[in-house]
Amino acid sequence: MRGLTKLLVLLIVSGALLGCQTPSLTNAAKAKTAITPQQKAALHAKALEDAGLRYYWKCEKLTSLLNRGERIARTYLLDENFYCLTTENRLMAIDAANGTLRWGKWVHAAKPGVTVFDPAHAKDVTITRTPPTRKEILQPRSVPTRTIKEIDLVVISTRTNALVIDRKTGDVIRDIKFSFATAASAGVCTNGRLLFVPDSKGTYHALLMHEMLESWSLAVEGAIKVAPRYVADKVVVAFEDGHIQVANTFETRKRVWTRVLEAGIEAPILATANHLLVPCMDRLLYAFDTATGQRLWEPYNCKKPLLDAPQLSDVSVFQYAQGGQFHALALVSGKLRWTSSEARSVLAAMKGNVYLKDADNRILQVDEILGEIKASIDMPKGDLLTANTAVPGIYGATRNGKVYCVRLITAGHITAEMLKKKSK
Repeated sequence: MRGLTKLLVLLIVSGALLGCQTPSLTNAAKAKTAITPQQKAALHAKALEDAGLRYYWKCEKLTSLLNRGERIARTYLLDENFYCLTTENRLMAIDAANGTLRWGKWVHAAKPGVTVFDPAHAKDVTITRTPPTRKEILQPRSVPTRTIKEIDLVVISTRTNALVIDRKTGDVIRDIKFSFATAASAGVCTNGRLLFVPDSKGTYHALLMHEMLESWSLAVEGAIKVAPRYVADKVVVAFEDGHIQVANTFETRKRVWTRVLEAGIEAPILATANHLLVPCMDRLLYAFDTATGQRLWEPYNCKKPLLDAPQLSDVSVFQYAQGGQFHALALVSGKLRWTSSEARSVLAAMKGNVYLKDADNRILQVDEILGEIKASIDMPKGDLLTANTAVPGIYGATRNGKVYCVRLITAGHITAEMLKKKSK
């Protein structure tokens, strides 16, 4: 009995000692298997390489410029500039060709929490760098010709005003305060001469950008919730009640055509010289000829609410339906090619593949025609990946200001001229 007691004591002590040692052994094992940031970066680079991709450029300049608590909130790729809008409503412009920071500008009167709409571009705008005087407006010939320049501009607006900025230098060319009684209801578009601004009562106003005066306005019963689009001397406006109106920008108040859909329009529309794509609240995606208003194909039923903008490549149309599928259609016929339950938007179209952002912020490399997934690349959960089908590169930013471009390993150098030519 005494021997059995000693044996039990020995077993208890041994078990206690082993129990004390187990955590340290586990921690040591974990330490051996933990991945360092350098190893994680190497694995990420390898995943990109396996998919035929690489980081083309990186820019970390913004990290030192952001204020404490300031973060990147939204990103945009427009022509030669990649824009980051911060939580404090500061617009940063990065050269999309090489990642050089060009400028940063506070959006006037836009404190945190104030609505700032998406920016719009205009190129080769003939305008003076300072607003004209009353005499110069009444007597245009009195304006010295040496003060008139052709400038590429970006316009970013709030509900009360629009900043017109030299998109190369960041110089503010105009600060246009809206004089109409109601606030702007959505973003603006411009042909370089006129600035088209929708208001909350269903009227859109054409403002002379040089003189900062209203030229004309047009109204339809129904509110406007999405920004108008300018293309090929036409302004396209979609109304909440389902009206689509296309007006000539050179002939005052002249409507080119009007259509009325079965339901309202609350998602951004997409307009090119040949195609007008309209996601409607009846869950149908409509396609019209921008010039004539004729239907290009029968409306496609996405079966779930359409709240996101459609996207367009050279041969395909893409549309995500909230809570449903991501749809890829043939551009010419509107026929379904494939769907994906994972994808949310197109990040780039390159060499027969589309690169999609999925619900978990991964990049999916997918055959554009067949829908076959070729590769899946994990990206940091918080990264902002930018919707894009025009430029052969994937653009993104971390919330703390690290900006980057990912391209094919086999791709050559990208130039500003290429960006302007390819931009849709």
